[in-house]
Amino acid sequence: MKVKVRGIEYSYTLHQENSDLPYLVLLHGFLGSGKSFESLLTRMSDYCNPITIDLLGHGETEGSEMHYRFSFREQSADLIKLISEQLQSPLFLHGYSMGGRLAKGIALQRPDLIQGLILESTTFGIENEQERQARQALDGRRADSIMGNYRQFVDEWAKLPLFESKLVSEDAIKHISNIQKNQNPTWMGNSLLGFGTGTMPCFKDQLDQLKMPIMLIAGEKDQKFCHIMQSMQKHLSNSIFHIIKGANHRVHLECPSEFVLKLHQFITSNTLP
Repeated sequence: MKVKVRGIEYSYTLHQENSDLPYLVLLHGFLGSGKSFESLLTRMSDYCNPITIDLLGHGETEGSEMHYRFSFREQSADLIKLISEQLQSPLFLHGYSMGGRLAKGIALQRPDLIQGLILESTTFGIENEQERQARQALDGRRADSIMGNYRQFVDEWAKLPLFESKLVSEDAIKHISNIQKNQNPTWMGNSLLGFGTGTMPCFKDQLDQLKMPIMLIAGEKDQKFCHIMQSMQKHLSNSIFHIIKGANHRVHLECPSEFVLKLHQFITSNTLP
């Protein structure tokens, strides 16, 4: 479905509408789209109504020639408007990596929209100013690489240690690669410049405001994000944290059965009567 949100045409898909089941919005990571979750949707249909959204500039959602339009402030305003006006809330909200950063910000701004929050392999932001500046510089170089030779960038991105895994099938790798290669390079570059980890707000001091049920998920082999999310949990009064054995950064892709099971348990136990 296409809908105009604050001047941008967003694409989202409601994969099932069963009035007896809660709704779950899934937000993908950088270079992804709603199609990143396709292999999970059938298995989710027993316990929720999955909704996938193509984030700004990704998939079939329009982007912008101006990188400031990709900022956290702008994107979170888009999604809050989309969720509050187009979807049935309160709902469960899942965010993976970049999508998790957005999900967390939405929950802080509009907790009334969120019945439960699921955060996968994501961060609350960078506290140290020197580290923030270093990450901004890195994302600037990456944006230049995208503009210079997008196919080469995608190939190099896939080789990052974060994505190393023997658990992902060849078909899944091909599917994700096709999603990435079909993105608009200008919009991907602007996404990094406008909403890279170095430019997003640091939410650490606000995490204790989140009172809804929260589930954190990270892969055992993704030590950086295990550490980040362990630190995050210390500030969340109503949360559980699952470290998935054998998984790296993309838990939903590497261990789909366990991921779907954890979602099922969390959603079922926190669904309002």
